[in-house]
Amino acid sequence: MNHPHECRNNHINLLLPAQIVYHGRIFSATLGSLTPEGALLETHALTLPVGMEVELSLTVDRSPWQIKAVITHTTPHEIGVLFKQTQHKLYAAARNELPLSFRPVARSGLEPVATR
Repeated sequence: MNHPHECRNNHINLLLPAQIVYHGRIFSATLGSLTPEGALLETHALTLPVGMEVELSLTVDRSPWQIKAVITHTTPHEIGVLFKQTQHKLYAAARNELPLSFRPVARSGLEPVATR
């Protein structure tokens, strides 16, 4: 079950299955956080070299996506990537998958309302 929500710093936190393609090999991962510029992927004991190009494969809003990215950092449990091209359409599609209760509310919607 996905539990996405959007953070104040423009990240969308998702738990979506993804694949990392690196030199023809495919590794399973979970897309944990997304911005238009990059993503954080949760992995299981996988480390790949920083600076290497990979391709991410995932499905968002019922559409398949293949995105070229460069690894920016890695730990045994997560890999950070910077997309080769900004992915505004992917980000918008991911925002559309957010349940209404997690979607950002316009600032004016947060103002107190007088009731009688």
